[in-house]
Amino acid sequence: MKSFITRLSSRRRTNGRSGLFARLRRDNSGLAAVEFGMIVPIMFFLFVGTIEFSQALTVDRRLTLAASSTADLIARAPNSGLTAQQVDRDLKIIEQLIAPYDLQRLYVKVMSVIAAGTPGNPNALTYTIDWSRDNNGGTPHPRGEEYKDIPQGLLVSGESVIVSEARYNYTPLIFNYFIESAFNMTERFFLKPRNSSCVHLRPINCVTGGTMS
Repeated sequence: MKSFITRLSSRRRTNGRSGLFARLRRDNSGLAAVEFGMIVPIMFFLFVGTIEFSQALTVDRRLTLAASSTADLIARAPNSGLTAQQVDRDLKIIEQLIAPYDLQRLYVKVMSVIAAGTPGNPNALTYTIDWSRDNNGGTPHPRGEEYKDIPQGLLVSGESVIVSEARYNYTPLIFNYFIESAFNMTERFFLKPRNSSCVHLRPINCVTGGTMS
């Protein structure tokens, strides 16, 4: 009799546990909360990523516009050339293309580069900087410095090109709070002078044909 009661009690405990597990399996009242908790982080990073990508794309487009506008403005210089003050004024105007983003993170420089043939081998060109200015009012390159980034076939001996380079130190809006993620965006444009063989930076004249005055 005692053995029978023990088996019955054990069976009831087993059935009770099984019933509890069965009820837990059937109970889905908290399923939505669990699923929501799992998807919230994914939705958050998708949302933040969309914001970051949109802002970075906007800054990159403005930087492209700044670089292209710089080259275009200087390439349109009259045959009489420009003064350093005129170039500096144009660069300050170009800065406003980046607004409302931080102008202190923007660096723009423009230069006139002349191609010259090597004596005895006119097809072997060297490219030298005739003049250069930046948006800080300085001269980033000395006159006569070699410039090595001219695309092949762009110039022949005696020709010149206006080169503009723009750089923006971009800091992500939100991601930077989690990890240091600032990086430089860069753009470069080449445009030949529209009204002369080269753009003079008065009072110094540039001389095409392989030599400079």
